[in-house]
Amino acid sequence: MTITHHETGSALAIRDDQTAFTPQQIAALQQLGVSGASDGDLAVFFHQSQRTGLDPFARQIYMIGRNAWNPDTRQNEIRQTIQTGIDGFRLIGRRSADAARHTLAVSDSFWCGADGVWVDVWLSPEPPMAAKVTVYRNGGAFPGLALLSEYAGRKKDGSLTKMWAEKPALMLAKCAEALAWRRAFPQDLSGLYTADEMSRADQERPPVAAAQQATPAPAMSLRDAMSAYAEPVDAEVVRDWAGEIDAATTVNELRLLWHEAHAAGVLESWSDAITARREQVTA
Repeated sequence: MTITHHETGSALAIRDDQTAFTPQQIAALQQLGVSGASDGDLAVFFHQSQRTGLDPFARQIYMIGRNAWNPDTRQNEIRQTIQTGIDGFRLIGRRSADAARHTLAVSDSFWCGADGVWVDVWLSPEPPMAAKVTVYRNGGAFPGLALLSEYAGRKKDGSLTKMWAEKPALMLAKCAEALAWRRAFPQDLSGLYTADEMSRADQERPPVAAAQQATPAPAMSLRDAMSAYAEPVDAEVVRDWAGEIDAATTVNELRLLWHEAHAAGVLESWSDAITARREQVTA
């Protein structure tokens, strides 16, 4: 997928024949907050922008550096995460479904408390414990389930951050919807996260000055960078491996999941499931 642009003559417009960001575009990205990014990081960001059709200069898609602990070097390093908003996921899903001529629908949001009773409107002054949303693609159901304990942003004292304290039901529902979209469109959304999902990672993010003092991550090749983006090492986001394996319909998709699981350090837990799904696909 390529980004569609009007003929404005802007130096920021990404041409259809372009293969990387120009120096002027990189300078603009730095003004928008992209810093400490290696050539590999920028190459992956350019690829994701073209693949999703989202405009990085309109902040439809953006890259954020986070402080991550490297157990090999035993020091903090800046790792880049590519993010968008829930509207970006909806746009990508709709474009993909239209291109494939698939039917597409999204359920209402549902929430539950500690009692496990699901409701379609959350009226309690206490935040919900979980939220779920289902995306229906071409007759298949792809549910997303998000737990407050896994996604809510919290302050150092353990209390919820401002947005999560004021709108916990909305924030949790957006996380659940993002999970559902990613399950329904794994090839389009793999390695891409919403800002809402990254709230837990953000609470570990250092101030700008501290981040600048952190050791930059070693330069990576494009292949290594692509593997790193398959599952951000610093994100406290629980990836739905079981759902993605179950949703895979080709050997290539399962091969990609195998490599991503290996890169994320969870292959031992999911190798049997991937192998079993491959046998089903090739049967």
